[in-house]
Amino acid sequence: MSSDRLILAAGAAFIHAILSRFFIAFISEITARPETGTILIATLLALINFALFAFVFTILKRLLNERYHLHEADLPILALIGLNGLGVGLTLLPLLGFGPTAIGWILNAASVAVGLTMLAFAVQLLRLPSGTIEFLRPYAFLIAAAGVSIASIRLIALGVILGAVADLLLGVIFFKESGKPAGF
Repeated sequence: MSSDRLILAAGAAFIHAILSRFFIAFISEITARPETGTILIATLLALINFALFAFVFTILKRLLNERYHLHEADLPILALIGLNGLGVGLTLLPLLGFGPTAIGWILNAASVAVGLTMLAFAVQLLRLPSGTIEFLRPYAFLIAAAGVSIASIRLIALGVILGAVADLLLGVIFFKESGKPAGF
């Protein structure tokens, strides 16, 4: 994996960390006012968020596979990408006639699924030997804490903040890895 790709992924991780809190707050606000224009804006923002997320996590998957031969994290990474893509579709629920109560139940179920998948991902990352990737263990613990917070539903805001901090740390990991030789 080229260092340019890792530096690009680091930048995308930083942007995702900064914008994800804004995206979620804005999308939550829009679901309270289900007008066609605002829902389409929310969907566009969700697509941008998804594109950043998918790019960053695809690069992370490649890094773990190519440099460290860790393939056990592939399924949780792909599941997180898929669930994030599903989140884009959930922004369209008001247009399909779903009421606030139904949307709330669906979002709660999706939150539990995302949180548990984040926890499974963190467990797989913690299986790598300590010190293999600098800052990976703190990143995994942040992902685990974010996953538990999101799955609890009551602590979703804390989970989003922890996830943003984890994204920042992932950007640092990508920068650190970009300086290592490809075969290291």
